[in-house]
Amino acid sequence: MSSVNKNRRKYRFNIVDILLLLIIVVSVAGILFLYFFDGSVGADEKKNETVDIIFTLSQTEVPDILRGKVNIGDSVTAADGGNELGEVTDTEYTDSVYTGYDSENNVTFEELYPGKIDVKIRVSESAIKGEDGLYRVNGYVLTPGQTIEVRFPYYTGEMVCTSISEVSKK
Repeated sequence: MSSVNKNRRKYRFNIVDILLLLIIVVSVAGILFLYFFDGSVGADEKKNETVDIIFTLSQTEVPDILRGKVNIGDSVTAADGGNELGEVTDTEYTDSVYTGYDSENNVTFEELYPGKIDVKIRVSESAIKGEDGLYRVNGYVLTPGQTIEVRFPYYTGEMVCTSISEVSKK
């Protein structure tokens, strides 16, 4: 008879067990809350907001024959996915400059690079600014420093996105 009482006491559920289970459940709920909501409750209005941007595409040392192939008002398309990236708002063509070093005279010099130009193209478009801070133009993610295969009406080539800035709405 005493062995039956020992077995009952061994598996008895008491208030300490309830408190321990309650602490475990609250801890797991807190961890899940922080994991899924990232502590940013109430910041949903900032997620995926639409903003107007201007971004600059640059290419250096391209053949001079390409001067004037991209003009204000031309549409820009990502050649690798066909995403419309915006409209050209400004173009800048400058002569490429070669920087060299004259080891005999120990001087650095600059000369025009014959037959080569540098191109800067500014493009404007509406973009979705995600909570990660990245800009998405018609589904295409833009980041500074990114190399993009672009297509204009009279030119297709590889350019670097050198800057992105938001345009304030008036």
